[in-house]
Amino acid sequence: MDIKAIVDTVAQYMRSHINEISVSITAVVIMLVGPYLVSSIKRLTKSYNWFVRYCCFILLCTVGIGFLTKFLYQILRLWFSQQSGIALILWVVGVYLALALFAKLQKEI
Repeated sequence: MDIKAIVDTVAQYMRSHINEISVSITAVVIMLVGPYLVSSIKRLTKSYNWFVRYCCFILLCTVGIGFLTKFLYQILRLWFSQQSGIALILWVVGVYLALALFAKLQKEI
């Protein structure tokens, strides 16, 4: 079996699971960026009373993170589906490695 056949097989397998790949990358991004979003809302609403801060937090969780999740998932799915075989493999592996490095720098892993 030559290298091109292996690359084509792996790329075809990834294409058949592009939805799951996009969801998992989106989940990791939200998990890593979430604390920054929450802390920035805390900092912006520090001078308001507790009820306004609570409402801002609920809006951030429901609307903000929900929108970000849907938007990022759709962009990733569309972008990955347009990549050629070797590019798809390299981008997926590269994105996962970059997210792992970012998580390591945040001391998440």
